[in-house]
Amino acid sequence: MTKLKCQFAIPAVFAALVLLLTPFSIHAQGTVKIGVALPMFSDSDDETKKQLGTEILDGIKFALTEYSKNAPVKVTLEVMDTKRDPIAANDMIRAFGEDESIIGVIGPIFSSELKEAAQNGPEFKMPIVSPTATGDELAANYNYVYQLNPSYEVRGKLMADYLIKVNGLKNFAVIYEETYGDNFRKPFEDEVKTMGGKVLITQSYPKDPKSITDQINAITKYIRENDLFINAANLNLTQRQKLESAGVRYSLIDSSVSMNMDISIYYMFGKNAKKTVDTLNMKPYKLKPETTKFVQGVIDAIYIPIANPGEINVIVPQLFSDGLSMYIAGTGDWNNEKTLEENKVYLKNLVFESEYFTGSDDADFSSLKERLKKSKFKLSKNFLFGYDSGKLIFDLIGGGAKTREELNTALKNLVNYDAIKSKISLDYHGINSELNILRYEDAIKLVDTYKLSK
Repeated sequence: MTKLKCQFAIPAVFAALVLLLTPFSIHAQGTVKIGVALPMFSDSDDETKKQLGTEILDGIKFALTEYSKNAPVKVTLEVMDTKRDPIAANDMIRAFGEDESIIGVIGPIFSSELKEAAQNGPEFKMPIVSPTATGDELAANYNYVYQLNPSYEVRGKLMADYLIKVNGLKNFAVIYEETYGDNFRKPFEDEVKTMGGKVLITQSYPKDPKSITDQINAITKYIRENDLFINAANLNLTQRQKLESAGVRYSLIDSSVSMNMDISIYYMFGKNAKKTVDTLNMKPYKLKPETTKFVQGVIDAIYIPIANPGEINVIVPQLFSDGLSMYIAGTGDWNNEKTLEENKVYLKNLVFESEYFTGSDDADFSSLKERLKKSKFKLSKNFLFGYDSGKLIFDLIGGGAKTREELNTALKNLVNYDAIKSKISLDYHGINSELNILRYEDAIKLVDTYKLSK
């Protein structure tokens, strides 16, 4: 009996000694640390200043709590307060970089902070992942830097791609807010031209506009000078039948007759309108100065990057009253159900991109809401920015990315990751190149998720 005990006791003691003498670096393979740089304003009594950073951090913490239940690799957080100061953010990211136990950083969240701190990514070969920064020339200019929120450039280009490739549109007018909206306008126009489309007219308006009368007048002037029309009320029965045989809806012909309304030949027949009308032996004409009832067709859609949802209340009613609300394409600031509801009588065909959509029929979102009921955390848009970014990082770590280089490689190759509020693909220069395409029809509905190719 004694001999048998010794045979097992010696290996057990030996194993314990091995664990004690093993270098720390081997022990540490089971634990990694993530830096978090957020505007916490911990020394302030103003709760509104703390809200953004607190809600994002709550999302990260909840994601970590869920990950830790069955974690193959333990993750801890090192949280620092940027106070929305770019210089402080840079110092904190440098401190994270100098701490070799930290394999990556979530934050900063503002473009101004990320711009100041971005050079630390390649310097320390440490991934820096911003959940929300949208500025251009950040991730695209620095290795090891990633933007989970698509940049202005990606948003403008992606919308142009979607309208042309998926919807078959070609000719555009652009109305944009002259400061913030201009960030989207240029990449949109450049992409339209690259893809063989045309930007027929561009009009800017000032911040917080009271009206867009001048901009609408300029577009209407373009239509009057470049569009060609036919009024079915001026045609005989045989000519109307020819229109119907050529593919024009009878309801449109009937409306033209009953309302004595001019209809664009481009609206009826598309890009080959002139040739088709010649074949039908009809002579189109330009609008008379006094004409107010018409359906234009020379412009396929109006792209309108707004600066805030309040501008919708000014823009949409005026477009509708001037017959120009036929197809509106927008940016993420159109994603405001309350404002769209207030203007629904003026909206005919509105689509817009957004990094944020949570549908009631989404199983993952519904499941998350149920799990949150059992926690101390509250669901909010900012919470989801934190949750999605945290869950992404923790999933990659759990999948084997336990060093800075491994995490960077995993992020660089990330495509079509299913986050709650949107999909994420980082193969476009480190910037998320996927957006939700939303449509408003009595409610905001998801049409598609669309990815911008390199």
